[in-house]
Amino acid sequence: MDWTINILFLVIGGAIGFIIAKLTAGRSQTDNAVTIKNQQLEAEMEQYKQDVEQHFADSANLLGNMAQEYSNVYKHMAQAQKSLLPDSDLTIKIPFIEPKEPSLVKEALEEVEIEAAANDAKNDSAQPNDYVSGSHGIINPPADKAPLAEEKKPA
Repeated sequence: MDWTINILFLVIGGAIGFIIAKLTAGRSQTDNAVTIKNQQLEAEMEQYKQDVEQHFADSANLLGNMAQEYSNVYKHMAQAQKSLLPDSDLTIKIPFIEPKEPSLVKEALEEVEIEAAANDAKNDSAQPNDYVSGSHGIINPPADKAPLAEEKKPA
């Protein structure tokens, strides 16, 4: 009987050890899967950041090229105008290259300020555009239709 109790404890201990081993092995596999997924997501994030940086670098380069090409077109048009129409009063002004006269800029600003003041004065006295003139009949019924409560009054 002494041996049977020892064998029984040995079997129970083995079963408990087997269960503990299975539970811890499952956790380590789950932890490994989470770690691998985390590494994949970090790699994808890093690749995305590099793609965004490359996109903005390419966009800046293309915009610089486009500005240069527009400048070349303006220069070509100005040279063609000078050679083909030497006596013409027309001139092609290249924006951002030729200096602007301060008086022209001041005059333009004054015109804009005068126009803005006139629009403000006009808008202060006028009704906003979202108001409806007259009754639309949605909330209050028109005068020719009596409300339902009045129709059902006893005589």
